[in-house]
Amino acid sequence: MKTLDRSIESAFKMLIGICVLISTIILTPLHAYAGGTYLFSVTCLQGESIVAEWKTGDIDPGKEYLRTVTGTKHPDCSIGDYNEATDGNRRKETYSHEGGVIQGIPFLGQILCGIFSC
Repeated sequence: MKTLDRSIESAFKMLIGICVLISTIILTPLHAYAGGTYLFSVTCLQGESIVAEWKTGDIDPGKEYLRTVTGTKHPDCSIGDYNEATDGNRRKETYSHEGGVIQGIPFLGQILCGIFSC
């Protein structure tokens, strides 16, 4: 009887292992392409208004971080959410991938990109 219980337990553990493996294989590609595109309205005191577009690639630090980075890149400007009705005709500046995210780190970003050629 103990042998049968151990066989059932072993088969159950193997089934769970196979389910975990299949789930990992299925879900990994979804996580690999987790990057997103974020749009921000940038309105400057000098009258210049643009749209900052972030294409994050594999590294996606999130919307609020990128809003802060956009403010760092445009220090005398206000940064708001993109609105198609009011911002659709503005010139668009596109920042992409990891290099653009690194460049936006205050003080260190420009140094790191100078060293590693972002």
